[in-house]
Amino acid sequence: MVTAEEDPRTYVELRGWKVLESRWDGSAHLLLVEPRLDLGEAFEELRLNLKAEADGVRLHPMLRRAGGELLLVLLPQPRRETRSKRTNLYLLLATIFTTTWAGTLFWAGYAGSYELESGWDLLLILLHPKTLFYGWLTFSLPLLTILGIHEMGHYVYARKHNLDASLPFFIPIPPPLLLGTMGAFIAIREPIPNRRALLDVGASGPIAGFLAALPITLLGFWLTEQAAREAPVDPGNLIFLGTPLAFNLLASLAEQFMTLSGNYLIHPVAFAGWAGLLVTALNLLPAGQLDGGHIARALFGPRARLLSYLAISVMLFMAFFGVPGYSEPYFGWAIFAGLVYFLGAEHPPPSEEITSLNTPRWLAGGFTGVMLLLCFVPSPLMTIPSPFGLEMEAAEGELEFAAGGSNSTLIWVNNTGEVHDNLTLALKLPVNWSATLAVANVTYGTGWLNPDNATFGEVAWQPDSFNLTLNLTAGASAQLQLELTSPAEFSELTQALLKASSRSEATYTLRLSLLPEAEA
Repeated sequence: MVTAEEDPRTYVELRGWKVLESRWDGSAHLLLVEPRLDLGEAFEELRLNLKAEADGVRLHPMLRRAGGELLLVLLPQPRRETRSKRTNLYLLLATIFTTTWAGTLFWAGYAGSYELESGWDLLLILLHPKTLFYGWLTFSLPLLTILGIHEMGHYVYARKHNLDASLPFFIPIPPPLLLGTMGAFIAIREPIPNRRALLDVGASGPIAGFLAALPITLLGFWLTEQAAREAPVDPGNLIFLGTPLAFNLLASLAEQFMTLSGNYLIHPVAFAGWAGLLVTALNLLPAGQLDGGHIARALFGPRARLLSYLAISVMLFMAFFGVPGYSEPYFGWAIFAGLVYFLGAEHPPPSEEITSLNTPRWLAGGFTGVMLLLCFVPSPLMTIPSPFGLEMEAAEGELEFAAGGSNSTLIWVNNTGEVHDNLTLALKLPVNWSATLAVANVTYGTGWLNPDNATFGEVAWQPDSFNLTLNLTAGASAQLQLELTSPAEFSELTQALLKASSRSEATYTLRLSLLPEAEA
């Protein structure tokens, strides 16, 4: 039997192709062939026959139009060794760990079960088994379910088109960067044969992942209401999630069978659903080697390169200018645009790009465009400055004392925020020290109040000498008189602390250094 490597022309002719001319150009076999009605099916049959050749150098077929003629190219390529599936398993286990780690941080902040006060707590939080379990259950599991279904969509359709494809490779990345993962991919170890396979493989992943993200997001909304974790008034500068249209539509759907208060912290499962929708949008951008790049090339052929450069340009514009009148700039788009560009902005053609797509595939391609509009958000993360602000300042930060002596200072408490704030002030003293803390006056706008005014009790009240409460409007300030008395034996530097707890749940601290007279 004639093999393709021994006599490619005869091999092709035996399979129904009429070869007009053939030659070897030093790197590939070039065969000028006559067009045929069953061009797509015949090319696919030839590809599978060549793929089944057991020995020798493998020939990959490509079909091109050249000057009005049909050119069949048989390109020799060495057979690639398949990577061990253990690599997929190791990466999956590593990604389960990193996403669980990220989820543990999200759960800790959500449940208020753990406070991150230093860099070491990023590691110490892993020593809390219960929090670790909830991090896996409420974030890692739903997120990896979405990503896994996305990649298995690619895998199933790659195998359906008889492509040599790997199982998913998950990409772990440790917190606090991103979500504990940079996603996943499958490796297709041979050229995509035609536009139909390119469309099917490219679109199947995002569609599968999108359909998986919908119920997970709805479950997250339900859990948000069931847990009913009250959102803080304001914990400082806030990071808000930009919500895509799909997320908002799901919220509207959820309101049909539950009441969404809007005042609760979003559950980590809902956050995982949001992340799944964002990943879908990123993959569907019609650029480079992204899923959207595959789809665009399948639909529009070589013209897809224009879409790719347009998508990169739009990302760069949003990185520096945002969407005027709608969203602020988000620099993450510049990073993503750079990755797409340097990994290849132009999508290579499939082996056979002549056969057109049928109507169902055009509809599938159109549906992915709708999905992109539903899942895309110009600013995924937005930092909004806190409307709360406070400054505390002492006339003298260092006070000297004789043993058993007294000293005093003035302290100003200024509401530098944009909203009124209720402040609870507490004085913390060293052992055996005594003090009196009193409000001298409160100023606001062009007016001021002191303890002799009838309405003074509405802005300041004091249960004891060490604690007081201030109700300051935006821009208002209070002047406090602090008098301290040292113990009879006093010979070392120590400190007094004045702590102010804001309505925003933020705590501000003023430190006063107390020195013996000899050291002043």
